[in-house]
Amino acid sequence: MNATAKSKAKKTFPLEIEESLHKALKHKAIESDMSLHAYIIDALVSRVNEEAVAYNSGAKAEENRGGK
Repeated sequence: MNATAKSKAKKTFPLEIEESLHKALKHKAIESDMSLHAYIIDALVSRVNEEAVAYNSGAKAEENRGGK
């Protein structure tokens, strides 16, 4: 199996955002020494991980109260 076959499958989709948000994201990416693409992916991953932690914490609290 070659290196390409081992990599994770990826999807693309168009993302329409306001010019002011694009400008702000680009500035943040530059400040972070990242490409705009990498900065947006990092931001999305961080947000999903935060929500997963909050969701999992809520589920554990429910289990401790005797719920399912």
